Amino acid sequence: MQEKRGFVRLNVDAHATYTIKGEDDVRDMVSLEDISNGGIRVISNMPLQDSDLLELTLLIPGIDGDITAQGRVVWQRQITMDLLDTGIKFTEIDEHNKKKLIDFIESSTGRNVERREYVRCDLNTGIKYSLISNPGIEGDCIGVDVCILGLKIMAKEKLEKGTQLRIVFNLPDEKEQIVAKCTVVAWVKQGEQDLFETGIEFLEISEEDKGKIGDYIQKTLGKEK
Repeated sequence: MQEKRGFVRLNVDAHATYTIKGEDDVRDMVSLEDISNGGIRVISNMPLQDSDLLELTLLIPGIDGDITAQGRVVWQRQITMDLLDTGIKFTEIDEHNKKKLIDFIESSTGRNVERREYVRCDLNTGIKYSLISNPGIEGDCIGVDVCILGLKIMAKEKLEKGTQLRIVFNLPDEKEQIVAKCTVVAWVKQGEQDLFETGIEFLEISEEDKGKIGDYIQKTLGKEK
């Protein structure tokens, strides 16, 4: 299996604990093998499903305090009869924990870590979506913010976590549409507006469209300075 890595990755001798989001299982401890600002690799004896969402706590010597984050299982492979190698991609990590992680990686490797993947900026644009599993089911929503990894939207319908969508939208002042395949990673009900604040992550998006999003973020943030 070939991995494509877009992040500085650091081998560590540490541990992590997790629970599967939405389940009341006992928290499990695993061996943390390597880390990046995009995710982690762990060794455990617990089978996990692709797209399982995990509540993570990273226990890394050399970092003051634990790092908490949410992650999604992206692959798992058997390495012995009892042990599994598992890749987890961060879907949510706050600025404080992200900075601690990046500072630790940079100080340990002497390399600068790319931070733009998590830079978000406001986006006010209409988005059309359809379900991958049933393209006849379509909907409209509003894009609230955007980063290289995905979007936050406000939708009238509750989209269940793990739902895969095909989305089409225009960046402000852009005529060409951006088309992407996404998965729903989180949602929060907004009582007053009766809308669902929903996080969606890109699964498939062209490099050209990703570049357009990056340019839009840089241009927008530059105007705000």
